[in-house]
Amino acid sequence: MKRQKSEQSPNISRTAVATAVAAALTAPAVGAQDNDPLVIDEVIVTATKRESSVQDLAVAVTAIDGGQIADLQLINVLDLDKAVPGLKIRYVGSDPSIIVRGAGAAGTNDIAVPIYVDGIYRPKNGQALASNLDLERIEVLRGPQGTLFGRNTFGGLVHYITKKPSMEAFDYGVSGTFGDYSLQKFQGFVNVPMGDMFALRVSASDTQRDPLIENDYNKRAGLRDEDNTYARAQLRFEPTDAFNATLTATWWEDTSNGNGDFAGVLLGIPVNSAGLTDGIDGTLQPRAGRLPGDEDVRWPAAGGRSWAGTFGVDASASTNPDPHKISIDLEPVRDVSETSINLNANYDFGAATLTVNYAQFDYSERRLADSDYSPNATQFGIDNPVIPDPAFGPGVNTENYFGWCFFGPSCGIAAGVRHQSKAHQADVNLNSNGDGPLQWTLGYFLFDDSDVGDNVYEFVWAHIDSDTSSPYHMSWAHWLSQSNGGTRSTAIYGQAEYSFTDRTRATLGLRRSTDKRNSFTKYIDYGYNVHGFAAGYADAHLEDPGSRFDDWPTFVETPSSPGAKGSKDNTDYKVAIQHDLTDNAMLYGSISTGYIAGGIEGGSSGSQNLTAPNEVESIEVGIKSTLLDGTMRLNVAAYNNDYEGLSTSSFEACGSTICAVSVVSGSMTATGLEVELDWIATDALRIRAGLALQDAELDKFGRSVLNRVFRDGGDQVSLAGGATTEAECDERCSQVYVLDGQKARFSPDWTLSVDASYRFELGDAGTITPGVFIYSSADYKTTNIPYFFTKQDSYTTYDLRATWESANHPFAVRAFMLNAGDELVQIGSDQFSQGRVIADFNNPRTWGLTLSYNF
Repeated sequence: MKRQKSEQSPNISRTAVATAVAAALTAPAVGAQDNDPLVIDEVIVTATKRESSVQDLAVAVTAIDGGQIADLQLINVLDLDKAVPGLKIRYVGSDPSIIVRGAGAAGTNDIAVPIYVDGIYRPKNGQALASNLDLERIEVLRGPQGTLFGRNTFGGLVHYITKKPSMEAFDYGVSGTFGDYSLQKFQGFVNVPMGDMFALRVSASDTQRDPLIENDYNKRAGLRDEDNTYARAQLRFEPTDAFNATLTATWWEDTSNGNGDFAGVLLGIPVNSAGLTDGIDGTLQPRAGRLPGDEDVRWPAAGGRSWAGTFGVDASASTNPDPHKISIDLEPVRDVSETSINLNANYDFGAATLTVNYAQFDYSERRLADSDYSPNATQFGIDNPVIPDPAFGPGVNTENYFGWCFFGPSCGIAAGVRHQSKAHQADVNLNSNGDGPLQWTLGYFLFDDSDVGDNVYEFVWAHIDSDTSSPYHMSWAHWLSQSNGGTRSTAIYGQAEYSFTDRTRATLGLRRSTDKRNSFTKYIDYGYNVHGFAAGYADAHLEDPGSRFDDWPTFVETPSSPGAKGSKDNTDYKVAIQHDLTDNAMLYGSISTGYIAGGIEGGSSGSQNLTAPNEVESIEVGIKSTLLDGTMRLNVAAYNNDYEGLSTSSFEACGSTICAVSVVSGSMTATGLEVELDWIATDALRIRAGLALQDAELDKFGRSVLNRVFRDGGDQVSLAGGATTEAECDERCSQVYVLDGQKARFSPDWTLSVDASYRFELGDAGTITPGVFIYSSADYKTTNIPYFFTKQDSYTTYDLRATWESANHPFAVRAFMLNAGDELVQIGSDQFSQGRVIADFNNPRTWGLTLSYNF
C-alpha cells in the first residue's frame, strides 16, 4: 500500500520568512548605554577562501571558536549538532554521516556533507572521528559550495581550521581531563619561534576510557570506549611579508573497540499478529534466537537466528533490556589510523595573492565485531562440555563443520570491514587584493585516489570459534569480494564579487569539473581456482584452502574480475546579491547548484560513462544583523533545496508481481528556516541560541530491502532466486517500500538549542562561570523506511558546566556533566537477516573535570 504524505510536516511559507526578517530589522537598536563597553567580537572566516567577516557573506555560515568548542565539549564530529542549527549526525557502526538541509538523508553516491581540514578534503566518513585538537575554529557552511571548494560539497561542508605557528613568542599549554568510566585525556601544545623566519607548533592528545556500552558477558568487549592518540606538527616559514609556507604533518590512531561494525545494540525481532516478521506493524520481541519449534526451519516466519539459541531455553537467545548494555563474547578488533602531509604556500604579488594547498594522506581502517549479537559460541561450549569444538582447517570433514557450526550455536559469527584510502590533492587559487569594486578568485583543483591500491574496501564475514579464553579460529565465507578503484577529479573555478554601490554587491561563481572513476573486483582466495560463488565450495580444496582459515582473508584477481571506468563533466554555478539595509544589517539572496559524480555505468554494452550525478539546486534568502548597540548578532536564513538523481529503486513488472532495479531517479525537497543568535546581555551574561525549522520530503523514492529481512509490512515483494510468483519467494526475494511523500530520515520539524553562561567576578581569586546548554528536538525517524522501531520521539537534553579561571587566566578548572538528565535518544538503526533489529543510542550521562594551563 502506498503511504500518504506525513500530515505533521510544517508548511514553511514565504510569510514565515518575511516575518522573521522583519523581526530582525525592526528590533530596537537600544538596550545598552552609550558608554557601555560591551560589544560582540567580529568573527572572521575563510568561507570564500579569503578572510571576511561572517556578517558580510551571502551564505549561511556557523563559526565555532575554540572557547565554544571547550564549553560545549565538542570532542569530535559527533558533537557538532549542539552548535549548528539543523545539522544532524547519523552514527551507526564506525562511520558517522553528517546530514544538513536534507543532504545526506537519501541516495547519494559519496559523502554529501564532507569534512575539510585546513582546506583539504577528507573522502571517508571514518576520518571525521579524529579529535578536535588545538583548533582556531570550525566553520560549517550550509548549501552547495562547489564553486569554491573541492569535491562533494553537495549539502555544505564542515571545515576545521587549526591554530598555526607564531613567531611572536614561545608559548605552551596543557590540560588533563578525568571523569567517569575511567576517563583520562591529556592534551597539549608548544609553539617555538626559531629565529625571524621559522616557527614550530606541535600539538598532541591521548585519550583512554572504559566502554560506555558495557558488556555484561565479556568485560573486555564493551563498545564506545576510547583509546586514541593524535599528534600534529606544523613548521612555518616566512622569509618576507609577501611569502609564507606552512608544512603540516599529522598522525592519529584509534584502537578502541569502537561502536560495533553495524549498530551496536540488539533490540529484538518485530513480529505482527499473524506471526510474521514485520517492521511496519509488528511488536518487538526481546530475542535474537529462534522460537521453540523453529530451530531447524530454514526460513522461519517469526525470524531469529539459530546460532543465538532458542528463546525461552537458551539465555543467549534473549536481548538485554538496557540499551547501554550488551551480551556478546567476541572482543572487537579495530585499528584506524591516518597519516597526512600538507603544504600550504602563499605569495602576495601586490594585485593578487597566489595560494597553493597540497596534501597527501594515507587512511586505513580494519574492524571486526560480533555479528551474531550473542554470547555463543563461548556460552554454548560452557553449557555443552561433552560436545567437541567445531574443527577448523585443512582436511576438516565438511559435514561435521557445517553440521555443528552453520546450523547451530556452536560457532559465532563475525563481520567487519577493511578500508584503505590513499589520495593526493591540490588546490591552487589566485585571489585579488585591494579595495576596488571587483574582488575575484580563480582556481584549479585536483583530487586523485584512482591508482591501483589507493582505494580498497572489503566487507568480511566468517564463522568463528569465539572462545574468549583462546585465540580465535576463522572460517571465511566463500562469497567475499574486495572493491577496488577510485576517482580522479579535476576542476577549474572562479568567483567574482562586484560592488555596484557602497551598499549593494553581487557575486557570480562558476565551476567546471571532470570526474573519472575506475573500479575492479577481487575475490577471496578460497583455494585453487575457487573464487566467488563457486559451486561445491564447501567441499572444495580443503587440502589447499587458500585464505579460508587465515586470520584475515586475502583477495585475488580472477577472469571474473572485469574492470570498468567512466568519465563525465559537470558545471556548477552560484549567483548571489546582497544589500546593506543599514550599517548593521545585510539582506542577501542566492541560487547555487551542487553535484556528486555518478557511479560507473558499465553493463554488457561496455559503456565508459558514469551514471547521472546526484544534483541539487539551492535557493537561500537571509539577513545578517548586529543589534542592540553591537551586543547581539542575529542571523536568519531561509532555504529551498531540490535534490535530483538520488539512488533509488525502480519497480518493473515481473509476471504477476514486480522486480526491483536500482536506478538514479530519486528526488527530494527540503525547505527550512534557520536562526542563530549570540547575545552579550550584560557584562556577565552571554546567551547563544539556534533554531531550525525544516520540511524534508522524499518526492520520488523507493527502497528494496534485499534478502527479505521482514516477511510482511512492505508495499510489494520483488522477485529473485528463480521465483516467478510471490508465493514461491523465499529470503532471496526483496521487500519493496514506496516512499513517495514520506519525510526523510533525521529531519525533525524543528530543533532548538540554548546555551547560557554567567560569569561571577571573584577579585584576586579569578572568576567562576557556570553554564547550561539545552537541546530540544521534534520527533524524527532514523531510516527512510518508516519502521516503527526507528522513530525517535521528541526529546530535550541538557548539559551543565562550571569553569573557574585564575585572575591572570593561565589556570582553569572546568567541571562538566553531559546529558545530565540521562535522556535516551536513538542516533541510528539497521536491520539484519531473519528480522533482527539493531540500533545505536546517544551516550548516557557522563561527567568529568578538566585542569588546564593556558589551554
